[in-house]
Amino acid sequence: MARTLGVAASTLRTWDRRYGLGPSAHQAGSHRRYTPEDVARLQTMRRLTLRGVAPVDAARIATESGSGEPSGHEQPGPEEDNDDESLSLDPLTLAAAAVEPDLGRVHRMLHRASREAGVVAMWTDLVRPAAEMIDQGRHRLAERPGSDPHGVIQLGLMQAIRALAVSGPAPVRILAAGVDRVRAHVIAGGLAEAGVGALVVPAEHLPPDGQLTWLPDGEATVLAVVGNPPRAEETVVQASQRGDVDVFLLGDESPSLWMRHVHRVRTAAAAVAEIAAVVRD
Repeated sequence: MARTLGVAASTLRTWDRRYGLGPSAHQAGSHRRYTPEDVARLQTMRRLTLRGVAPVDAARIATESGSGEPSGHEQPGPEEDNDDESLSLDPLTLAAAAVEPDLGRVHRMLHRASREAGVVAMWTDLVRPAAEMIDQGRHRLAERPGSDPHGVIQLGLMQAIRALAVSGPAPVRILAAGVDRVRAHVIAGGLAEAGVGALVVPAEHLPPDGQLTWLPDGEATVLAVVGNPPRAEETVVQASQRGDVDVFLLGDESPSLWMRHVHRVRTAAAAVAEIAAVVRD
C-alpha cells in the first residue's frame, strides 16, 4: 500500500493512528487487510495533502466522502441532498472538494446550503471564502490539465441557482460585465427565492445603437446595474429618463449618478430585498 500511494509505511501508520484511515478487514492470524473502500479513502487523503490541504482536514474529507472516489460526471438533483446531511458546510470542505475535483460533492453542498441559508448567504458565507482559500493556496498548488477549482465551484453555484428558476414574467433585468456576472446571477437567484423573475444581461452584448430595446415597455420595471459595466452611465441615464423603470446601482464601483428613480445599494442581500419590495408594490 505504501508503494501504491508513494508514501512511507510510517506515514500510513500515522494516518491510521491519528485519523483512523487504516485497514479495516481482518483475516486469520490477526492480519489486517486494506479493503477497496480503505484504499479509496487513502487515495483521497494522498491527493488532498499533495495539494496543500492540512492532513487533519484531508482526513475528515476523505472519511466523509465514503468511498473517496470523485464522481466528476455525477450531477445529482435536489432529491439526493438528504443523503448528505452529515456533510460539513464550511469553506474549507468546499475548497478541498473543488481542488479534488469532486463536482458531485460540490453540487450537493451548494444545493443544501442554498436550501438551508438562501443563495445570497451561500455565496457570501461559503462560496466566496472558499474561493479565497483556493487563491491563497495557489503558491503550493500544481493543477492538472482540465482541473479548475474556481470553475468547479462556479458550475455548482450555477446549478444551485438554476434550480430556483421562477416561471412567468421577469420584471427585473440585471446588467453586468463578465467580472461581475456571477454576482448578478446570485442576485437573480435571491430574487427567484422571493418569487421575482429576473434576467441577467451581459453588458458586452448590448446593442451598438444604445437603445434600451432589451428593457421593453410594460415588461421590465426594474434595472439593476452590478459594478460599472461598459456604457453603464449612458444606460442608467436613459432608464431614468424613461420614468417607468426603477434603477438600482450595486457596489462601490458603480457610476456616481444621482437621478430620479435611481437607488444605490451596497450588498447583494440589500439589492434582493429592495428590488423585491419595489416589484411587489
